[in-house]
This record gives sequence, C-alpha cells and structure tokens, in this order.
Amino acid sequence: MRTRLAELREEQGFALALVVMLGVVLATFSLTLIDAVSSESHRSADAITRDASYQAAEAGTDDYIAKLLSDHIYYSHEVHPGEATRRALDGTLVGHGAVWSGGLTWTYPNGKDAWRQLSNGYEYDIEVTAPTSSTQAVQIVSTGRPVGSTNTADWREIQTLFRQSSVSDFQMLADADISYGATASTYGKIYAGIDSHGVAHSVTHTGAAYADIYAEGHVYGPPALHNGAKTYDTSTIRSIIKTPVNFNDFLASLVDIQRASQVGGIYLSNAAVDAWKLTFQSNGTVQVQSCTKSAGKDIALAAPICGPITTDPVPGNGAIYAAQSAIVSGVVNGRVTVASNNVVVISNNITYLQSGDDVLGLVSANDMIVAQWAPTNLNWRSATIAQSGAWHSYSSDGSHGTLTFTGSTSTYLGGQMSMFQTRVYQYDDTLLYLQPPWFPTIDGAYTILLSRELPPTAS
Repeated sequence: MRTRLAELREEQGFALALVVMLGVVLATFSLTLIDAVSSESHRSADAITRDASYQAAEAGTDDYIAKLLSDHIYYSHEVHPGEATRRALDGTLVGHGAVWSGGLTWTYPNGKDAWRQLSNGYEYDIEVTAPTSSTQAVQIVSTGRPVGSTNTADWREIQTLFRQSSVSDFQMLADADISYGATASTYGKIYAGIDSHGVAHSVTHTGAAYADIYAEGHVYGPPALHNGAKTYDTSTIRSIIKTPVNFNDFLASLVDIQRASQVGGIYLSNAAVDAWKLTFQSNGTVQVQSCTKSAGKDIALAAPICGPITTDPVPGNGAIYAAQSAIVSGVVNGRVTVASNNVVVISNNITYLQSGDDVLGLVSANDMIVAQWAPTNLNWRSATIAQSGAWHSYSSDGSHGTLTFTGSTSTYLGGQMSMFQTRVYQYDDTLLYLQPPWFPTIDGAYTILLSRELPPTAS
C-alpha cells in the first residue's frame, strides 16, 4: 500500500513538471509567433512603402516621356517641374519649371532638390542627360520616395534610356521611287513609301550603301552593302517598319511650327511680299528681309529685290514660320526649324557653327529648291521636308560644280539636283541624337533602350 502511494506521488510530480515545461514551451512559442508576426508586419509595411516609391519613380519617368513625345527636344527648352536644379556651363542656375537656354550639357549641383508631390503621399525627382553621339538617347533618372522622407532605404530609383524615331533618321524618305547610280554612296537609311494612290514605290541603288534600305515595293541594283547594311522589300519590311510611313502625318508639323512661332518664335506674314530672306549669323542671330521678285522672275531663278535688314535672336523655342516663301542661308548657331507655307529656296551655303550642338530643320509645304543663282559649289547642311512637292535644283542644266549636302531628306515627289555636275549626299549622324525642333516623329515609333533600377542616392 505504501509503495502504491509513493508511485502516485511520483506520477503527480512528473505531471506537474510536464505542465510547467509545456507552459514554458507555449510561452516561448507565443513570444516567437508574436515576434514573427510583428516582423512580417514591418516587412509588409516596408514592401508597401518601397513599392509605392517605385511607382512614384515610374510616374516621373512616364511624365517626362510624355513631354518628349510632344516635343522630342523638350530637354533643350525647359527644366521639368519635377527636375532638380540645373547648372549651365557658364555657372547659371536654373530651377524646376523654368525655361532653359543653356545648351545640351549641364550638372545638378544641389542634388535632388525638386521633389514633385503626387496625390498618394509620395513624390519624385528627375535628373536628365541630353543625348550625345555615343548614347543617342535621352537618359532619365527618376527617384521616388514618401513625401519628405530622408531614409534612402524607402527610396527607389529608375534609370531609363529613351529614343524616339524621327523622319530625320533617314537620309532619304520619299513617297516616290528613289534612284542612286553606280557612283553614288549613301550613308543613312533610305525609305521608299506608299503614295496617296496606293502605289508601293521602289529603290534602285547600284552604288554603295552603308545603311539599311527599305522599300514598300522592291530594292533593285543590287547595291554594294557595307557596315552590316541590309535591304528590306515588300516581303520583309514589316519586320522592321511595322506600318508604312504616312506623309499626311507630317502635315501637322507645319501647323505646330506656325503656332509656336506666334508664341515665342518668329512669325512672318505679308501678302504683299513674295518671300522672306533669312540669313543666319554665327553670333546666334538671324537677319530677316522681305523680298519681291526681280522683273517678275521666279525667286529661285533670279535673285529677288530685298528690303532693309532686321536682326533677331534665333528664337529659344526654335520656331520660324513664313506664310510666304523662305530663302535660307548662313551659319546656324542654335537649334531651329524654318517652315514655309509655300517653298523653301536655298540661296547660299548653310553650315553650323558647332557640330553636335547646332541643328537646322527646313519644312516646305511645297518644294525644296536650290536657286539657279546659288554659288557654283554649294555646301548645304540641314534636315529637310518637302511635304507635298519635290526636293530639287531649279534646273537640270549642269551649269554648277559640286553640291555637298549633309543631312536628311523627306520628299513627297522625290527629287534631283542635276544642276550640279557632281553631287555628294551625306547623312548627318548628329540627327540620330539631335533632331530639329518641331520636326515630325514617326507615330508610335520609339525605343526604350534601357530600363533598370539603381541604388538610390540623395545627391
């Protein structure tokens, strides 16, 4: 009996110890669970914060790209409302939302100092790098964070390289057949499109081609291809150019330039004159004269009679519009496009003061013409569009020596420059990263060359 009582006491002691141990285990588990739940809650909150910061950074990138789609050299005109303070090469500081005229190179001396708030309690700051000959793309670095946060662990930063396709990407773009002879060398892309009658045009090229050739019809020759150049015809062109380039899309460019010229540009209109003579000066100005025909002769045949000179700065928004014909020459210092509601006449040499920083666009509602009274040897640099006409010399009499054209040509009716005995056509590589202001882009054609996350920094 005594032995049984002893056994019962031992079992009770063991049960008590087991209860105590179980209580300790449960308490420990409870504390661990609470800690785990708390940690997970913090991690979830951090993840939500970081995700929202990333979305804020994306919002900054998207807004800047939207600006570029409206104005592909927006960065050379304005500092974005959410962009950090820029410092120009001359030391001038320009804050967010202000007009920019400091060229294509700048720094951000104050770091990220222009946070633009969104409606969800987050904000973004943008830093931009203009295209160069090596990148050929706009670099956008957008940083998102909770409003006022100084904890960079909550920040997210996205780097994007953006490039939009423009008509100036092509050395020759036409809604007509294009032909180059055996002695011709082309260094830019060539495109023969589909005209308003539905005719798919072809390229005949028996010379040397150093860039791709595209034809909605066929490519004949064959050309001697260099530097990896390829040809694309009716059976293969859709793999590269998804839809045919439509010249009607370019018509809006003339209207855009007219509007811009009336609000910060140079607007020229007088029904009593036949043309406006624009002579660009190396000091960043342009001389303007009104002109009338000489003895009733076409202004491209004989030099017109022109009035007094008015000198104006090249407009900051890059827009010059002439309701009548425009006669253009000189040394361009700036980034500008001249548009004429009639014809554009090239009367003398057109060059740039600084290659890679200056650019000229010429847009004609009708023809782009080299005057009969142009110098025997002509050096002409620009990107050009003949919206409904041809790109040509006034005559085809071979009376002149050498034409050296460097740039881009878009022409509805094709063209010829046979007034010159020797013709040298060169593509201007600058146009791959610096397109003329208000120049039409190819609808929907742009490339995101890079999009990646960077470690965020406050500077």
